[in-house]
Amino acid sequence: MPFKRLAREQVLFRRGQLHLIAAGPGVGKSALSLTLAVAARVETLYFSADSDAATQYERTAAMLSGREIHEIAAMVEAGETRYLDSKLASLRKLRWCFDSSPSLDTIEAHVKCWAYVYGTYPEMIVLDNVGDVSPDIEDRGHIALESVMDFLADMARKTGACVIALHHLTGDYDDGASAPPLSALKGKISKKPSLVLNLFRPEEGKLGVVVAKNRHGRPDPAGQYRLALNSDLARMLLTD
Repeated sequence: MPFKRLAREQVLFRRGQLHLIAAGPGVGKSALSLTLAVAARVETLYFSADSDAATQYERTAAMLSGREIHEIAAMVEAGETRYLDSKLASLRKLRWCFDSSPSLDTIEAHVKCWAYVYGTYPEMIVLDNVGDVSPDIEDRGHIALESVMDFLADMARKTGACVIALHHLTGDYDDGASAPPLSALKGKISKKPSLVLNLFRPEEGKLGVVVAKNRHGRPDPAGQYRLALNSDLARMLLTD
């Protein structure tokens, strides 16, 4: 856990369990999940359906170098990436899948392939995000989302991995201006995760974290139990 304050409050990401991080577009859910994947330094399989390889390269390079994303993009455009590549070389335990609409079979195949190649399952699996998954049923509404969550929870139990899924909020909370309660989850898919964190922006330079569900600690479905992280999304940096 890279955030000491979250750890003190028993907001823990545990192996063998499913966790959900939800927010409106651009609020910071991808920054939080990427921070967890990079800082954990464990064998991680990251399904980046919502962002392509170039975007994730720029985000991760910004995080590790301390430079702003637009600076990274300029360095890439100029072909000056030797310094950035040396920084990213430290992330040998992090592997990516950039399928923009992975099916449940695709996710399962990648996890099984990992086990076949490395002899064990990944310790962390990140899915960014739930809404991009092609479900194994025709209905793409609430029932489909529940099907995806059932699959992810079962995968966490069977593999022993810490599974982190990203998701969206209902329209009233899309702008990130107010603290979202548990009921703000799009599709109301809070049954399976052991931990649900809803994100918002209480002020400039801060990322608000609502602990909407916490099976192993203090939860507040109404959205009144909040923590705040320092946020510099231009550099993809989140700190206590």
